[in-house]
Amino acid sequence: MKKIKASQVAKTVLSRVVHPKHVVQAIQLQRNRKRASRSLEDVQLKLFSQVLPSDFLHFGFFENPDIAPEDMTLNSVVEAQTRYAHLLLDLIEDRDSPVMDVGCGMGGLCRMLLERGQNPVAVTPDRVQVKNIQEKYPSVPVIGSKFEQVDAKQYEQMFGTVITSESLQYLKLDKALPLLNRILKKGGKWIACDFFYREPTHEKSCHVWQEFVSKVEAEGWAITFQRDITAHAAPTLRFVHMWATRFGIPLMHFAFHKFQKKQPGLHHLLHDALQSLESLANHGIGLIDPAAFVSKHQYMLLTLERAG
Repeated sequence: MKKIKASQVAKTVLSRVVHPKHVVQAIQLQRNRKRASRSLEDVQLKLFSQVLPSDFLHFGFFENPDIAPEDMTLNSVVEAQTRYAHLLLDLIEDRDSPVMDVGCGMGGLCRMLLERGQNPVAVTPDRVQVKNIQEKYPSVPVIGSKFEQVDAKQYEQMFGTVITSESLQYLKLDKALPLLNRILKKGGKWIACDFFYREPTHEKSCHVWQEFVSKVEAEGWAITFQRDITAHAAPTLRFVHMWATRFGIPLMHFAFHKFQKKQPGLHHLLHDALQSLESLANHGIGLIDPAAFVSKHQYMLLTLERAG
């Protein structure tokens, strides 16, 4: 392999920095970053799907909530994800009517529904997920949109069950609850499994538990089953956090140090950018700190039906 000289790399970087065409393109990309909706192609979910071969993107359910992250493997995470899916599917009562999987991820739950002889319909606005399901599970209809944009008339009272597995947090309840009411058959069941904030907060990444309960009850829904599975989902966070802190950050520091030794001039030019990358990595690790997450969130498995 031909060795790349530092002078060549520096020249390439500087040519982009000073070239008007690249400067204009950089400004346009920065301005348009919010237009590229995360829901259309979530690169984080794509990464998880490449790391885990199960076609699931959720936290999973560990029977032993006290398992140490050092004793876990990728296979144990996959097994926990499959166990989690069985918990959801075992709550289905109407096994003849179609089942809508809202926020279907890479199609793992649809696959298991097919294996049980049921008829899933997948819903996702993510292009990567749509393509994956169409290729792997061509018999599964895929609605390529947000749930709130689903055509209520087309699917009026069609589904015996609607499942929102770690997708409820993204739903706008004012629009989602009436739509759920229309597409579910009489006596149909909504199965939800997601995390909620324990207390009111200004953060918006998921719903506040008591506010959610009050909202669904006011809209004529009754929670007919609930189970707090927070402790059983936490091992996945501990596993990811361990790898990030023990391997990810040290490897990044090693790479930066080696880069500085090998290419001191270029390292000097990119010093601020590298510091920003490190800050971003540390912020991301903070978001998955297991103790902090569990103190703020509760993970609930629910079934809901129209009251009366």
